[in-house]
Amino acid sequence: MTLNIIHLAHRKDRWDLLLETLSAQKIDDWRIWPGKVDHESARRGICRSHKQIISFAKEQHQAHVLVAEDDVYFTAPGAFTYFMDHMPDDFDMYLGGITWGKLMDDQTVQDFAGITLYVMHEQFYDKFLALDEEKDADRALAGLGRFVVCEPMVACQQSGYSDNQKKYLDFGPLLRAKKWFTG
Repeated sequence: MTLNIIHLAHRKDRWDLLLETLSAQKIDDWRIWPGKVDHESARRGICRSHKQIISFAKEQHQAHVLVAEDDVYFTAPGAFTYFMDHMPDDFDMYLGGITWGKLMDDQTVQDFAGITLYVMHEQFYDKFLALDEEKDADRALAGLGRFVVCEPMVACQQSGYSDNQKKYLDFGPLLRAKKWFTG
């Protein structure tokens, strides 16, 4: 399955990290999609960036689509392979990790933050494409589907400057309490 990656061309800092990440995880089937910049609303731009990929997958009648943002961070060598090898049968979105949300015993979550890495099932394409673009895409998903989080989690967002928040974000403190793939 091709890894579809959203990348903002002006983020040269992320490009080098992304190439290192792809090499370290031995990911050789990937495609870059331009991030949609919306100077009035970063949220709208991010949502549209994800929607362009989901729309393409729908048009191509793909059963699943694999998406990552250019600041994806894998927790250990082999994390991507583990993620793909442990994809469940029943899901709308299968998430590589989340930064916020209450995990249920069955590894599902109803409300969460973090769409840095996910697989979406075709049955969910239309719901995703109908999301309100004035909300953060991940938060707009609350209660809309069956969201399964990889156990243990394999990916999170790199700490660094957020184009959405317009400041440096350190995800380390949020992530310390979670169970992560270590190889």
